[in-house]
Amino acid sequence: MRIVAIATALALGLSATPAMAAPIIDFTGGFGGPVAGTTVFQTFDSLKAGSSIGTFANVYDVNSDKGARPAFGSTGNFAAVLGGGTYSVSFGPTDVFAFVLGSLDRYNQLTLKFADSTSRVYNGGEIVGGESYAAGNQAAASSNGTVSYTVNGGPAIIGAVFKSDTNSFEFDNLATGGPAVPEPATWGMMILGFGAIGAAMRRRRERNAGAIA
Repeated sequence: MRIVAIATALALGLSATPAMAAPIIDFTGGFGGPVAGTTVFQTFDSLKAGSSIGTFANVYDVNSDKGARPAFGSTGNFAAVLGGGTYSVSFGPTDVFAFVLGSLDRYNQLTLKFADSTSRVYNGGEIVGGESYAAGNQAAASSNGTVSYTVNGGPAIIGAVFKSDTNSFEFDNLATGGPAVPEPATWGMMILGFGAIGAAMRRRRERNAGAIA
């Protein structure tokens, strides 16, 4: 019973672990290559141009009044979320999420979803870490490039929602990094908890041995 009580206390302690720092945002303007350690899982090239991928969100292969291809690193198809639209994507727990961004604008919005059921919303320039950018410019490095979000001691990223109030939010080459590792605080609780369980088991064995003797 004591061991069960310790295990229960450990579980409660883990669930009470406070949220850690916000993800680290790294934006490389004028660059469309992959982020080191990540693997691209969605290029939209397997979909037919014009295909719907969400509410007022579609796949395109050429520039139009609906959206412009990201200026760097995007080939084949790309995605665009139109005014009032959303595109949602889910993936396994990861410590890095990245994508190629096109013509960032103030009405673009990105929401990251985390393994602890929380989320974080980025609007306009917040998507690139608050850096200044040429809003809506389809060629400028400050509004086109590769952006990544890396967990900073917090819960793993498990999904993202792209949203735009006006045409459009363009992006391509969605990528994730390796499986996320437990938070430092979680590691500490696990080590302490398993140590306590081990000590309790040893004491129990010693008492049983004494009773037999």
